[in-house]
Amino acid sequence: SLFGPAHADAQTQRKAIETSSGDAPLHYVSIGKPEVVPIVAVNGGPGFDHRYLIAAPIWQDMAERRQIIFYDQRGTGESPGAAGGELSVSGMVEDLEALRRHLKIERMDLIGHSWGGILSMAYATRYPGHVAHLVLVGSGDARLTSHEYLFDKLYPDITATIPADNSLAAQMGCVAIDAYDRMSYYDQRNLVQATGPDAPRFSQDTCTTVMVDAMKLDLYPELAKLDVPTLVINGRFDANVAPTVAWRISHAIPGAKLAYFERSGHSPFVE
Repeated sequence: SLFGPAHADAQTQRKAIETSSGDAPLHYVSIGKPEVVPIVAVNGGPGFDHRYLIAAPIWQDMAERRQIIFYDQRGTGESPGAAGGELSVSGMVEDLEALRRHLKIERMDLIGHSWGGILSMAYATRYPGHVAHLVLVGSGDARLTSHEYLFDKLYPDITATIPADNSLAAQMGCVAIDAYDRMSYYDQRNLVQATGPDAPRFSQDTCTTVMVDAMKLDLYPELAKLDVPTLVINGRFDANVAPTVAWRISHAIPGAKLAYFERSGHSPFVE
């Protein structure tokens, strides 16, 4: 088993379960009352841990009605040892499947944000029978080579101040620059940067390695055959993910619904 003893999480005031298997730990946190079909929230990145996502107040409200599972993907947060395995999209899909098996649930509702949307789509196309509902929030494109950003179009004054960087990490979008955080919100007053133990952690190496692999993906052929109820959500002013990306994904998945949040950027669950 990948999984071990429980401990209390000060941020959620609910149980957190530390997962461990020798040198390959996988950490997850559960809030809300256990149920047959929980929500599994797949955070963005790649390279970020779950902390930025669980910090949104909406989850505490949802936990009154649903069980929600957050986890640190391999090579991130409390799961750094998992980087000893294969740092790839396929490896991360199998981690998610291992988590499902450990939870002893037949199906789960997947909510994937940003990069987490890509990972959720990859999981759903490989294991469609284990996904009850799929919710994609500001998801990256199902074919990353077709992804569209709007940073320079919405914020030309800010992008002009970002130093040139030709490194592989920068080419893969794996650089932590405050300007990108500022451009991720419809209203910059909604930007709250956590500090101390609540601050999200970021691994540039994990991000770069996984993104190089993800650039090979084209999930559209499999999405066209997907038979899973799907909701695609995008901020109308998402500079990270152009609304056209959500439009393409929603039209690729049979029966998918599309909702734009009008006064939102990349984090409609905050704004």
